[in-house]
Formats: sequence, structure tokens, C-alpha cells
Amino acid sequence: MEKQIARQFRQKVQALLEDESERDTLYTSLREYHESMSLSELITDLRKVVNSPDRMELFEDVRPLIPLKHQVEYDKIVPNRLARKARIVKLVKNGPDSLGFSLRGGIEHGVGIYVAHVVPSSPAEISGLRVGDEVLRINGYSVNESTHEEIVLLTQSTNYIEMKIRHIGMLPIKRTRTDQLRWEYVHPVPGSPESPNGTVLGEVINNMSNGAPSPKMGKEDRRVFVNLEGTPGLGCSICGGPAYKPGVFVKNVKPGSIAEEIGLKLGDQFLDVNGINLTHADYGEAISALKGSKQLTITVRPQEGEELFKDNIIPKKSIHLDNEPQPQDSEEKRAEREELERLRQIAVDREKKRQKKETEERIHQSALAKLKQRQDELQRLREAEEKKKQEEEQQSKLQKRKSEEDDEEISRQLEQELLNLSLTQQKLDDEKKQEESRKHQESRTQAQRRESERKEKQTRQELDRLSEHDKKRRKELELQQKLEEQNRLQQEKEERMRIHRLQQEAKESEREIQREQQWLSQEAEKDLRKPNLIPSPPKTYMSPSAAQGVRRTPSRIGQDKLSPEKFDPASLFTKPQIAGREIRMIKIKKEKDTDLGVTVEGGIDSVLGGKVIVTEVWEGGLAHRHGGLYKGDQIMNCNGRTMLDIKLARAQEILREEMKAAGDSLTLVIAVAPPKAYEDEVKKLTHTLAMGDIQEEPISEHPTWVLKDDIQVTII
Repeated sequence: MEKQIARQFRQKVQALLEDESERDTLYTSLREYHESMSLSELITDLRKVVNSPDRMELFEDVRPLIPLKHQVEYDKIVPNRLARKARIVKLVKNGPDSLGFSLRGGIEHGVGIYVAHVVPSSPAEISGLRVGDEVLRINGYSVNESTHEEIVLLTQSTNYIEMKIRHIGMLPIKRTRTDQLRWEYVHPVPGSPESPNGTVLGEVINNMSNGAPSPKMGKEDRRVFVNLEGTPGLGCSICGGPAYKPGVFVKNVKPGSIAEEIGLKLGDQFLDVNGINLTHADYGEAISALKGSKQLTITVRPQEGEELFKDNIIPKKSIHLDNEPQPQDSEEKRAEREELERLRQIAVDREKKRQKKETEERIHQSALAKLKQRQDELQRLREAEEKKKQEEEQQSKLQKRKSEEDDEEISRQLEQELLNLSLTQQKLDDEKKQEESRKHQESRTQAQRRESERKEKQTRQELDRLSEHDKKRRKELELQQKLEEQNRLQQEKEERMRIHRLQQEAKESEREIQREQQWLSQEAEKDLRKPNLIPSPPKTYMSPSAAQGVRRTPSRIGQDKLSPEKFDPASLFTKPQIAGREIRMIKIKKEKDTDLGVTVEGGIDSVLGGKVIVTEVWEGGLAHRHGGLYKGDQIMNCNGRTMLDIKLARAQEILREEMKAAGDSLTLVIAVAPPKAYEDEVKKLTHTLAMGDIQEEPISEHPTWVLKDDIQVTII
């Protein structure tokens, strides 16, 4: 496992770092961390290699090499991927006061825009702006191709600034236009040394280190990173120390050189260069190390050889670290260097073999520990699986018992419903007998009326024979009889109307009973085939008496009535259809390859009583962009075509046809949804089976037809 991680790490380093000296510096830093376990020194060395934002992912590649006890601290110091995630910062300028931050960079410098300074307790700091943040957008505009002056003018021209930023933790540094761009970290490296540990890091070091171990660093020692690309050289001369104080020392520093800029002084000792130990190196090794690469990582011990120059103990030979031609060494010196190099290589090979053997032993011990850990984990998994299996069996038994109880409850309910239906049928038979009795009574009434007419005729004949005095009396009697006849005829007419209404209601009740018997028989057959299936409640129907007086809405309305000037909801819809709601007409602009973006429910065959209701307005659709159509609104008309008392499939078909039809807009007439949610209104619709007549029981603005009985079936 450790060898695989080391191989992957080598491949990533090879792809990110093209310069061999930088790779040597990275490997040397890892080797020193493996020996000292000083996380702060490792981060300091890594920052010298990760010297630009495009190399930030190297921190993530090094993370698997860090021991577990250091990874939490490593994540706190090193900027991870989550910290570099883009975020939004909003700033509002109040009057002439500054927002409290400054920017750096621009396209003229070949970099983006970065936050260089944030004033403490300023609006910028309160809003979360930090030094080292990269600015990606300002008020929606990209700043990748903007100059520094353009960004400053943009931030000063408005009182509201919305910036999209991400934290890099680095700032570009370029003092003059001719200087080479470099990057500096904005935060120092905290941390304290730890005791060595970690097999993966040791495997990486054993496979990658190519020299003797570096000398231990003292408290005053420091490590510097120098890039000599495009420069005349380091700008100093070095020399070797005497026999009692070997090493490489700074003999001279040129004014204005890179050596002076990084703080090198007379008498400073070079301990190592790019991981090569120089404490006992000769001239050849020093030259090879210092001139072998344009990027140098040098460990310096300040003024270690200062007394050599004060006492005039000056070495006979010195080396100038610039690009001027130097005199060639003699054949004797070259042979001596080759012999030293051969001996050094032998020592390095022996050290590698020793480290390899130790690594193999550590890997073996680690493999044994992992094997034991894996066995323990497998045992735990077996126990957990057995326990889970027992729980599933117990749960299955409980579900089976519950299913049997539900089946018994359903059977009991069906038996009760069948009993109620039989009672209802018996009541209808009684009503039929009463109807026959009423017809018989009506025939007797007609016979009595004919008898009365006959008697009247006889009376008139007798009155004709009466005297003049009796004629007045006869007129009075006739008037009285006429009034009585009118009252009798009125009563007979009312009786016939009542009988006719009862006949119609009886027929309607009989049809409902037949429909419910048919539904119950179908549901009983389904229950016999599928015991676990819960039957759906029967549909409800509007009685003929309740349906009287409802005005039918025309299937299509003229476009002149849908104009804003002539739009009158009261002339297009009835009061029950409006139901006290606000009626609006909206026009939604059509766009190519963009749907209306709504979901509708209802229709004449649903519990919503013929209404087409919007149940969802999808984000990105034309309705969502328009903003005038909301969840719960009723669509009453579409481009002059009615959406009332039609099936749901027909309503969806009308919407699709009108979206595809000619014209650049879709005209909808909607009833604005009441304050309560659409789902709450639907859940309140209940249907109750009962013996007796049908009565109307409105809930909210939706009418519900309820049959009186003890059993209620709630539609969910």
C-alpha cells in the first residue's frame, strides 16, 4: 500500500514540477520532516516549491504522506480545496467612508485581481473579505481581462459592490515592470516539532532521496529559496574552510546582487544546497551543487566563519558564483573529486540498502497489523449481519400480522357496506309501493272531480228554475264554488308536482344504488384476488336538483372579450364559478424550445368538481419567468377556450395545442388561489355513504356531496 502511494506521488510531482532542482528540494523537505517531524518546517519548505497558485494542488498530494496525528494540524495550516471554494461578498458604501480594502494586480501585470489589504473592523472585514482572496467577478462582470485602473473605477463608481471571490492565500509581487513575477504567502506558518512517525512518508523518502542526509538545523539557521532565471548569478564568492573548520563559507557579496537581497553576509556558511550536504564537501561538489540548477534551496548558518576572516585565516582558493568564466581545475583535482564522488556514492548505496531493509520490516509489521485488524473487522461485520438478519425476520413477522389484521378489517367494512346497501334497497321498495298508492289516490281524485262536475251541472239547472230572488243567491253560490274549485285545482297541481319530483328523486337514488352496488361487487372481486389491496372510495355524483340552475360556460370565447379593455369576468363566468375569488387575465410570452413549465390536476372526473388547478410551477419555465401564475391557481380559460367541466386529459391537450398554435403569447384567465394551500383544500374533501337523500355540504369554495350514514370514507 505504501509503495503504491509513493509511486502515485512520484507521478504527480513529475507532472507538476518540471525542474529537477525543485523536485530535489521537495524530496529533501520530506526527508527532513521524516527525521524531525516538524510540521511547521515542512510547510515552510513546501511553500518554497508551491510558489504560484497553479501548484496549490501539491498540498493535497502531500497530505496522504502526513501521519494521522498531524493531518488535523496540516489541514488548519494548508489552504484546502474547501477554503478555495468561490463565495459571494456584498459591500454597501455609506457616504464618503471607505470600505476598508485595497486591490492588487491586473491584466497589465499578467495576473488577476487580489485583495492586498483589509482594514481591521472595516465593512470589508465584517463581510468576510480576507487578504489573499482572488476577485473573480464584480457586480456580475468578469475581471480576468481588466486592468487595475478599470477595476478601481468600477468599485468607486457605485455604492453597492457584490464580489465573487475565492481564497488563495498568496499575493503576486512585482516591484518594477522588468522584475520577474513572484508569489508570497500572506500568513506565517505556525506549529511545533513532533516525534518522528509514519511509514508512508518513509517509503516515499527511501524511493526518492538521492543523496546523504542533510545536516541538522540549529535555532539560528535559515533556509532560503533563490530563482536565478534571467539573472547574472547569485552575486557572491565562496571559499572552503581550514582543516579544523571544514565547510563552504561566503567570502564576498556584491552590492545590489541577489545574495545581498536575500541577506547573505561575510562568513555565512552553506550547510546544504538542494538537499546536498556541504558541511564536508570539496570545491567540485560545491560548484556542482550551486551551479547545477537555476533554482536553489540553501540552508545558511549566519556568520559561522566570521572569525576566519577577522583573523586573516583566508582560504587560498575561492569560487565566484556568477556567470563569468572561471579558471579550470587541474587534472589532479578532477581525479580527487571523482574519487570522492565514488566514495560518496558507495556510502549512499549502503544507506539506501539499510533504509530499504528497515522499510521492508516496517511494511511487514504494518501488513500483519492490518491483517489482524481486517480479521477483527470481518468478525464484527458477521455479527452485525446476523443481528440485522434477526431484526429483518422479526420485522417480517410483524408486517405479516399487521397485514392479516388489515384484511380482517377490510372484510368487516365490506360486510357492513353490503348490509347498508340491502337496507337502502328495502327502503326504495317501500317508496315504490308508496308511489303506487299515490297513483291510486290520484285516480280516485279524478273520479271525485267528475262527480262534482255532474252535481254542479244539476245545481245550475235547478237554479235556472228559481225565481229572480234566487238568482242573486245562485250567483253568490257560483262565486263561492268557483273559488273552492280554484283552490282545489291549485292543491291538485301542487300534489302532482310533488309526486313528479319524488319520482325523479327516486329514480336518481335507484341509479346511485345500482352504481354503488356495481362498484362494491367489483371491489369485492378485487379483494378476493388481492387481499392486501385497500379499495378506493366510490366516486360521488351531483344530484339533479343541485345541478339545476347552473349556467354552462361556452366552449370558446371571442378574442374581443379577452382584450384588456372589454375583459369582464362577471359576463364570462357565473357567481358559483367565480366563488368570490379574484379573476385575472395574464399573457405569457412564448419562447422557442421552452415549455410552459406547469403541472395541473383536477378535471370533471376528480374530486375538484371540474376545476383545473395548478399544482406545480417549475423553475425555468415560461410561467415561472412571467411570475403571474402560482401553485393553487385555477385555469378557467386558455386563448378563449374554456377549461371548466372538462377532463384532465382534455385540459392538458388544450394547453399543448395553444402552446404550439400561431401567435407570440398565451392568454390565460385564472382564479387566484385562496390563502390556504391547495393540498389542504383537497384533503378536506370527504365523502360519506348513507341511507337517505343527498345533501350539499360545502368545504371552502369546493362543493362536496355527502350521503348520510355512520361510515365515512375520506379521500386522501
